[in-house]
Amino acid sequence: MKKIIGIVFISLMFSNIGFAEMRLLKYESVGPTDAGSYFPVAKICVDGYKFVISTHDEGTNMVQAFEERDGKSLPTKC
Repeated sequence: MKKIIGIVFISLMFSNIGFAEMRLLKYESVGPTDAGSYFPVAKICVDGYKFVISTHDEGTNMVQAFEERDGKSLPTKC
């Protein structure tokens, strides 16, 4: 019986399915760069926090937006 409970517990622990709410806040092209091209920048909201995604020649970057409140650096909420 202990083995069955252990197997059920371990299988439930490793079978986590996560869902995140994502929505697009703003999409724009920024540039021109040194090569004269523009690259897209998107601001998105993931589970209530703001992220910025940029795509350019070297690849894609995603960073979380932060703001200063009361002398502390805190994540920006949507």
